[in-house]
Amino acid sequence: MRMVLHLFVWVFLALAIRVHGQQEGFLSIDCGIAGDLSYTDDTTQMFYTSDTKFIDTGTNKEIAATYMTQTLPRQYQNLRIFPNGTRNCYTLTPVIKSNRYLLRASFMYGNYDGLNQPPQFDAYLGVDRWEIDLPSNSSLYVWNEIIMVASLDYISVCLVNTGRGTPFISALELRLLDNSTYQAANESQSLQLYTRLDPGSTSGKRIRYPADDYDRIWSPWVENFWTPINTSFSINLRKDVGYQPALAVMNTAAMPTNTSANLSFYFPTSNVDPRLQYHVFLHFAELEQLQNNQSREFNFSLDGEYALGPFSPKYLSVNTIFTTSPLSGRDQHVVDLYKTASSTLPPILNAVEVYIVKQLTSPTDGQDVDAIMNIKAVYQIKRNWMGDPCLPVNYSWNGLNCSYPDSSAPTIISLDLSSSGLMGEIAPSLANLTSIQSLDASNNSLTGPVPEFLTELPSLKFLNLSNNNLTGAIPTVLLERLKNGSLSLSVDNNPNLIKPSNVNVNNDINPCQVGSCKKRRKVLVPVLASVIPSLLLLTIAVFVLWKLSQRRNQRGNIAIITSVFYIFH
Repeated sequence: MRMVLHLFVWVFLALAIRVHGQQEGFLSIDCGIAGDLSYTDDTTQMFYTSDTKFIDTGTNKEIAATYMTQTLPRQYQNLRIFPNGTRNCYTLTPVIKSNRYLLRASFMYGNYDGLNQPPQFDAYLGVDRWEIDLPSNSSLYVWNEIIMVASLDYISVCLVNTGRGTPFISALELRLLDNSTYQAANESQSLQLYTRLDPGSTSGKRIRYPADDYDRIWSPWVENFWTPINTSFSINLRKDVGYQPALAVMNTAAMPTNTSANLSFYFPTSNVDPRLQYHVFLHFAELEQLQNNQSREFNFSLDGEYALGPFSPKYLSVNTIFTTSPLSGRDQHVVDLYKTASSTLPPILNAVEVYIVKQLTSPTDGQDVDAIMNIKAVYQIKRNWMGDPCLPVNYSWNGLNCSYPDSSAPTIISLDLSSSGLMGEIAPSLANLTSIQSLDASNNSLTGPVPEFLTELPSLKFLNLSNNNLTGAIPTVLLERLKNGSLSLSVDNNPNLIKPSNVNVNNDINPCQVGSCKKRRKVLVPVLASVIPSLLLLTIAVFVLWKLSQRRNQRGNIAIITSVFYIFH
């Protein structure tokens, strides 16, 4: 019983004043509009921008004229499709690392291609599959929401072609949340929206920004056995710490028509995997000024077991109650609000949110990600460099190999940038790839010196900088590692690079031995110059000995030949 009691916690949020309409931390992207186009939405008054700054691939399309209705939100009138490549990724910036965000991805097919066959495809948020809903016909539009903590200073959203049609997207929206809220979303798990409802709604319309400061979308919820109540008075949303549901949502509530009955609901509405975990958030505010002989007091039960109470909503002031441990182990979960024996009024409910817990996979090491993203930006590398560099394994970046240890994040161990049209100096961010074993930057137009920071890469075993325009001297530490055999170094065909005459800097070591097998490169090694003098001396000695052998016995010849062999070996 005590364990069940801890499933809920009361959250009493204090009064605060915030300037209404601020959009700090909001990013609104209309996918599929021209790159130079942006606008302020007539309904939400939010500023939308083109997606061209966030992705390099895809083609813009418009839905069929048949579905261009006056009530259709502007973001659904166009879409971006991805006919090429298996995985195409958006990189959403700016993002504040370690902050909590609401991310929404919206889709409308709208028969843009005249086939009247809505595609089905996969989506990934970072390295984890995002189980999105997609429209089942041409007239529908759907959105998917997830609450997450940003593990990097950007968020990656990828669409993956699974052979069931061309992936597409209509809009991406990112909303910065108060970090004190939705604590169940953290670095190891996210919260995928199952439902967000406005019980007792009198308008019958969805409510979002600017009514909701976080732009959560609330859908009306009316049941035949419920009676709606409402107030026109202002409600204290307690904005300084809390969840601050929309005022238009909190101004209405539902209560059971039979005042002796429970206020009950269940989820999911269809039987699904009982292993799924859920978190529930319930928002309350008393809307009626109770008389001295009236009271509204009720308890909570989950799946038939007492969980919390007694509880009395505060008059015109928001209370939020939520599960602190996830619900799981059942096909369906039932929430009951039932009045106490002394209560004269039935329970009420103003707003409810239900989320599915999604466990997260550790992404590639953050330092490696920052480094490779910088390298991509510096050299303007296209390829398939989108999303996480190493994960999922089937979609790792071309020219890059990773290590996948069991107990820590993947790291980059080889990088092949050969014949990639690189210009300028060797990027300093390469110094942050501390696990790299093989680096091939040959056959480019790199200039400047061979940087000292390459000597600080402890695992580097293969370095190919040949066929560039590098200048200056090779760092002494690299030459020492070459001499002791811990590094294979190739710098030939750099006309202005100073090479010591007594050191061979072109070793014949296959880079596959140190993790880079995506391109096998033959390194020719001129070793004859150092071998010929020894061979010449050995030939002369053998000739002299052959002459002597005609004059001495067999035992003496063997002794002399043996001693000469050991001298020159």
